[in-house]
Amino acid sequence: MIRLAEDIGTLAVRVAEAKGGERLKAETEHYLKGQISRMRVTCGSCATRMVKDAAADALRAEPIERPAWDRRTDFLLRLVMAFYPHGLVTERKEGSPSFPRHCLGRMAVFLREVLGTLPYSDLNADASRLLSRFPNVQDGELRRALLGHPPSRLLLLKTLIRLVSAFEHTEDVRAIFMETVRSEAWPNVFRPTPQHFVALCDGLFGELMVMLQNPKEGDDLDQWFGRGATERLLDMLERVAVPA
Repeated sequence: MIRLAEDIGTLAVRVAEAKGGERLKAETEHYLKGQISRMRVTCGSCATRMVKDAAADALRAEPIERPAWDRRTDFLLRLVMAFYPHGLVTERKEGSPSFPRHCLGRMAVFLREVLGTLPYSDLNADASRLLSRFPNVQDGELRRALLGHPPSRLLLLKTLIRLVSAFEHTEDVRAIFMETVRSEAWPNVFRPTPQHFVALCDGLFGELMVMLQNPKEGDDLDQWFGRGATERLLDMLERVAVPA
């Protein structure tokens, strides 16, 4: 990561020199050196901590039991599945549009692959802020609680809009979904169909489209996200909300 930052910094310095001469070049070099120095300190601390943790694990006398994946810490996944219209089931019947609980881990992988690590972490933090406002609400009631809570509206819209942007290339995203969520491990066999992907998109973005078509909501979006935001988002939603 540091090497990449240095390479980008070198390019930025060259551009600064070409555009603004020696003064801008010097200012750019000074800024980049400070940022890269901070990265070295941060990465060095992380590396030291990882080495210490690995050494401590290696010296343990008892076997190490790694914690199981817990979707309760995967706040974005909880938020996304709260909008899945057909719900989660433990035992799914063949042909049912419901989503099996045993594939939640695969759904989390799908979201990470579509969004990328850094955007996923950012959205997961926003989802954590949203869900922390409803500590006693069950998953099945989250959607209603979120939509019925005006103070959460802006943050919810921001999260959904960023998801729309990630889903914009629908065909590619659908291919990733079909491949990543699929499970052939008996007895937890799950072969997703295009209808599952349609349900996911419709659940996430159908309500957003209704909001955008409300003039008051549209005016708010233009103020929050820039003039023309409503039209741009509606264009994306036409391709994403109910894919063919």
